[in-house]
Amino acid sequence: MTGTGIFLINFDKIMKKVDMEEDINKAVERIAFLIEGEAKRLCPVRTGRLRASIHTGKIRKGVCYVGTNVHYAPYVEFGTRKMTAKPYLRPAARRVVNLVKMKGISAFIR
Repeated sequence: MTGTGIFLINFDKIMKKVDMEEDINKAVERIAFLIEGEAKRLCPVRTGRLRASIHTGKIRKGVCYVGTNVHYAPYVEFGTRKMTAKPYLRPAARRVVNLVKMKGISAFIR
């Protein structure tokens, strides 16, 4: 036999791994969007700028970012000597993580 060819050995195992990675990425993204929504719900509103700036971004496979680029966000979340903290991001993450623990990660896949 002449020509060029490739052998796909254990291809089914590779495809299962790829499917699993895709499922995990989707689940992480869904969980990040849930945290974003909860953070927006919990966020104190004065002008609405902070709430509007909360966003989700994908960093790489299996890693998402939920946050804001508003310069005063840390002061609202953690407070200062003269201003009490009004946390919104950490409580949102805690609530969603507890929901994931309760329902199981499989509820967020597919």
